Amino acid sequence: MNQPQIPNPPNWIRSLSQSSQPEQATEKINRNFTSVRGRNALVTTARWCLLFLFGLYGAIAVVSFAGSRYGLFVSDAQITILSIAVGAVLVYNTLYHFFYEAISRFRYVAHLQISLDLALVTVLIHYSGGAASWFWPVYLVVTIEAAVLLDNPRHILAMGSLGGLLYGGLLYAEFAQFLPSVDMPFINPALHGDGLYAGLMWCWVSVLNVAMALISAFLMRVIRRENKAFQESEEHLIRFLDGASDLIFCVQPDGRFLYVNQSWRKTLGYTFDDLNRLTMMDMIYHGENSRYTRALQRALEGRQSGEIEGQMTTRDGSVINVEGNITCNQDDGEDLVAWGIFRNVTERKRAQKQLFHMAHHDNLTGLPNRLHFVAQLKQILAIAKRLQKEAAVLFLDLDRFKIINDTLGHTVGDQLLVKVAERLKTVLRETDGIGRLGGDEFAITLGNLQRSTDAEQIASKILNYLAEPLTINDHEIFVTASIGISHFSDHYANPDELVKKADIAMYHAKSQGRNNCKTYSSSMDLDSDRRRLLESSIRRSLERNEFRLVYQPKIDISSGGVTSFEAMIRWEHPELGLLLPGEFISLAEETGLIFPIGEWVLHQVCSQMRQWLDEGLEPARVAINLSGYQLQQRNLVAQISAALKDYDLPPESLELEITETVIMQNPDLAVNILRQLRDLDVNISIDDFGTGYSSLSHLKRFSVNTLKIDRSFVNEVDHNTTDDAIVQAIIAMGKSLGLKIIAEGVETESQLDFLRDQHCHEIQGYLVGKPAPAARATQILRECQAQKCREAAAAE
Repeated sequence: MNQPQIPNPPNWIRSLSQSSQPEQATEKINRNFTSVRGRNALVTTARWCLLFLFGLYGAIAVVSFAGSRYGLFVSDAQITILSIAVGAVLVYNTLYHFFYEAISRFRYVAHLQISLDLALVTVLIHYSGGAASWFWPVYLVVTIEAAVLLDNPRHILAMGSLGGLLYGGLLYAEFAQFLPSVDMPFINPALHGDGLYAGLMWCWVSVLNVAMALISAFLMRVIRRENKAFQESEEHLIRFLDGASDLIFCVQPDGRFLYVNQSWRKTLGYTFDDLNRLTMMDMIYHGENSRYTRALQRALEGRQSGEIEGQMTTRDGSVINVEGNITCNQDDGEDLVAWGIFRNVTERKRAQKQLFHMAHHDNLTGLPNRLHFVAQLKQILAIAKRLQKEAAVLFLDLDRFKIINDTLGHTVGDQLLVKVAERLKTVLRETDGIGRLGGDEFAITLGNLQRSTDAEQIASKILNYLAEPLTINDHEIFVTASIGISHFSDHYANPDELVKKADIAMYHAKSQGRNNCKTYSSSMDLDSDRRRLLESSIRRSLERNEFRLVYQPKIDISSGGVTSFEAMIRWEHPELGLLLPGEFISLAEETGLIFPIGEWVLHQVCSQMRQWLDEGLEPARVAINLSGYQLQQRNLVAQISAALKDYDLPPESLELEITETVIMQNPDLAVNILRQLRDLDVNISIDDFGTGYSSLSHLKRFSVNTLKIDRSFVNEVDHNTTDDAIVQAIIAMGKSLGLKIIAEGVETESQLDFLRDQHCHEIQGYLVGKPAPAARATQILRECQAQKCREAAAAE
């Protein structure tokens, strides 16, 4: 590649570059002719000079007269007036020179300055001989001042005419003896009373003033036009020289600058004063000086320097990336200099870096993507193997994230993912790695573990940290997650295999109720195969009529009578047999089949209640479970209302059970939906209460009738003081809000006794009734109705 041959800088460029501030000097010259402020500065400076000259002349005159035959003839009145006049000039010239910015806001400030000078000249003429005074030419100086200060020729002519009028008025006042004439040496006193002389002097001075105004206005207009043309020509030349986007500079062999263009100064930020003190070596980023020195030396020797890539330091200390070349020419009689043309490639380098980052990171959260995460995992596994330490992979998936995305919008969903990523980065160590694999899935690498159980502890810590409520766009959101864990020492050393095993463990955690963590075991591979089988068969399960409903009674704890039933779905799989909801409900939610399945359950329950009423049995309330996906279904309320109407059922005969975790995931949505359902007179129950994060303030907002204490607290309530206290607190809180309290999962007499002592309203569990088909539920209702009849007959 041939390098451009750039000539040595001509003399005018040298003088420009060697000036410390050429732009400011040019601006100063131009400003004196083109700006009002500059012209004012010229006039006030000239006035200072004139005052000095007049003062010097006055001093010489005083000395001369004092030694002459005339002596000091000036009276006290003359001295007083002249001192006042000089003082006035000093005052207003000081104001105009040093405080022009403050007074320039007045419109006719320039006219006032000229008028003051004309008045001062008139006073000095009077006290220096009046009609015979030789001071009248100063009027012409003031007229030139007007031409400098004013742009409008008419105003300049007016100021010149004003001088003539003032002079004429002074002569007339002295002629008419309105003002006493002042006698001066060398002057005939009779001239003050000579009207012809006074008239001719006035005409002469007025004509000269007007002529000077016209000539000065014309000359100043020509000067301004020529100055403007010169300025435009200079600007065109500077633009031509500095218009290049490349960084162009010229240096001597020792690195001292002769010239830099505007792009150089703008990019690097150095002033001309800086360039006079610094050399090119001072701006090369440390560590790259030798590369530049070699390139400069090759150029000075007449060889090609080649393409140079490096970094330069700006005035503020930042670093930019540049690339270019250096060339050198030497004409006859000229000094040896080197020219450099470089391009600022910082943005290109940044774009390349950004593209690399985008290729290896998630655009939303900024976390490593799958590709980069696996690369990080390889490094961590290599370190763990070398140090003989434990390492693990955590696969995290947010529970019911789709509900939040669908109900609050993708914007809130994206912000939620960002906040989750921030929380994960906060809770992890610096040595750990984290990545977003897609959607609401995150993966975490844990290296340098002392024990394999450390991974489970960190996972539990993550779950607790994520469980704290988040506020996004005024929405309070509760997030839970399911985490799968795989260990480097136990579950293969291949990074992709470890991620796959952690993924399998995560799905197992979801099937166990979500919001928990599970460690991979080989048995989970069977669960994975089982899950694939379920995925392939659930889509036709409704068509094949494979779902069944069973009913579990709820018992009044004081009377022992059946108060209602809970309808529970079962799947009679042709290959796997009878499946419980925990094995397929999450799958139904993921595939969207939860909506037709939920509608099927609603109609089956309503049909069964209608059958009981037709058989003459007393109405029994039946509860059905709603998933989080159903809760955000837009036509849910209308669907339930239509079913009750179709089967001619009283609304209070239907109860809807919604888990606390689902409600707390989006409390604002839950409040709105629950209020609409309550308006139908349908009973609302919060299921699994105590496992979520609701508070007394939340419960007040929810339109619910019943709280169901989760079985995890009931299981050990008879011998665990913590569960004992939790159950007592739930019962007390529910009663304070006027809610009915049901304990589920009651399986022993000791649990029943405890709940009875705490005045729990109802119980549900294997101790008092297992889930049974509709026929058995019908038999239970008949037996209860017969028992009531016997009790009523005995009472009579």
